[in-house]
Amino acid sequence: MMLESNTPSTSSQWGATTVASTMRLAHMAGISTFVTGGTGGVHRGAETTMDISADLMELARTPVVVVSAGVKSILDIQRTLETLETNGVPTVAFGVDEFPAFFSPRSGVLAPARVESATEVARAYLASLELGLSNGMLVAVPNNDPAGASVEAAIQETLEEAIKLGITGRDVTPFILKRVAEKTKGDSLKSNISLVKNNAAIGADIAVSIANTKQRLNSKVYTGVVPSTLSGFKEVAQSPATHKLQEMPKSKSTSRVVVMGGTVIDLVAKPAPGQDLILATSNPGTCYESDGGVGRNIAEVLGRLGSEPILFSAVGEDSRGSSLLCRMEDEYNIGRERQHMEVVKGANTATYLAVLNSDGDLHTAIADMAVLSKIKIPDEETLSHADYLIVDANAPIESLVEAAKNARWAGTKVCFEPTSVPKAAMVSRNNQFMSSLTYAFPNIDELSAMSGQSNLVSNDLIQSAAKMVLNRMNQTESHLVITMGTKGVMLASKYEVKPIIFKRFEATVIPTNNCTGAGDTLAGAFIHALLNGHNEEEAVKLGMEKAILSIQCEDRAISPMI
Repeated sequence: MMLESNTPSTSSQWGATTVASTMRLAHMAGISTFVTGGTGGVHRGAETTMDISADLMELARTPVVVVSAGVKSILDIQRTLETLETNGVPTVAFGVDEFPAFFSPRSGVLAPARVESATEVARAYLASLELGLSNGMLVAVPNNDPAGASVEAAIQETLEEAIKLGITGRDVTPFILKRVAEKTKGDSLKSNISLVKNNAAIGADIAVSIANTKQRLNSKVYTGVVPSTLSGFKEVAQSPATHKLQEMPKSKSTSRVVVMGGTVIDLVAKPAPGQDLILATSNPGTCYESDGGVGRNIAEVLGRLGSEPILFSAVGEDSRGSSLLCRMEDEYNIGRERQHMEVVKGANTATYLAVLNSDGDLHTAIADMAVLSKIKIPDEETLSHADYLIVDANAPIESLVEAAKNARWAGTKVCFEPTSVPKAAMVSRNNQFMSSLTYAFPNIDELSAMSGQSNLVSNDLIQSAAKMVLNRMNQTESHLVITMGTKGVMLASKYEVKPIIFKRFEATVIPTNNCTGAGDTLAGAFIHALLNGHNEEEAVKLGMEKAILSIQCEDRAISPMI
């Protein structure tokens, strides 16, 4: 760059800036991220020479993200990391456990923490700003250029030469750079160019992610609590590193609604018409097999209605799972690009066996759901495009909490389908998850479990239980859509300091063939209505209308007629 001076005795000259000075200039210009080749650090022998780069001091006092290939192995990497830690500088390796050594992705020193994406870096950086911290952040990106290993070997040889020749202080670096270029016959330059390009690509992603996250938080109501600076980072285990670079994310499909939940094969048995269910013996009747799972059911409803949902779920690596994924694309309008499915080797696709009574109500059921512990968690990038995240209670509670946290960071409203009475009781004990909810769709028994109140046999008791649950949900706005069987639906709505509003919707009396997908149909149609600009009352009416179609559908949970 051209350096100009107002001093008469000093002429304009070309010059270069250090990492420290570039950080300061970037911060003055309002730039959040800059990319360099490598940062300075603690020189070998610094315990006697006190030769420590000003880059480390600047990282401790200037809030800029610095993306580099680590520090050169001519420096003392372990002491460099210790100095950064002492000065409160978040230091992470991108996609690997071991801290990079500039030309080489391997240094033999474990990184303090690891990140997997630009979104993680953006989240931590913005959290630091929100907390009023003045430090920067160092993101070390491994150089995986094939020349890196040979260059590193040349550096080590040259270091030994410098020691033998008595070269010290500021003369070490130029001596080593010159000798390494000679020894590698230009490979060091090739490797250097490669690492700079790699750093630039990841640095650009980080800068874009920071800008997008700022924009989302400014344009959406954000009600979450800012996590600590290193929230979401994976601490590096004290074990050998895998040394595999994180692949750059592929382009993803976007949607205004994301569903996270169970994908299940439903096996439903029902006694023959006019026959009561007789226990402890076989009963004549009809058996049906269909696709189910609360999350998948809701996604099917949204797909059939044209809302183009993204579904995060898991299936086994078996014929049922493979066929189910094909049907999702061919019949339910959930294309492969919107199926974020974990296919688990050696596992059965989740199966739900239900026995209905002669009225079509559930008598008993058995659920083989082990594979659902592997359900994928929606990432912030996907959620940043969504207005709603709908989750059922099939994933582990830790996954539900993480998904809700990601949604709150993205400014996305969280909706919850409790799935079953035991799961409703278990999930409702987690205050962090409950406080993230804007919508929930319990039936009477699930509301009882969530509130801890039993025998909800009157409007007053139902409303009392609803108040208890709403007071634990999102304090800005929250809604309960309570299904009450033949007694209809109750909508309970809470807006900050306003009194809770209750609205009752009467049920239409119709013959009942199958109730297993009615609540899921109502939930999916409700969100579809919100996506199309309707209010909550209008959404309940559409949900009830579509639920009738599923109740009348005998051979599957979700009616293809919706």
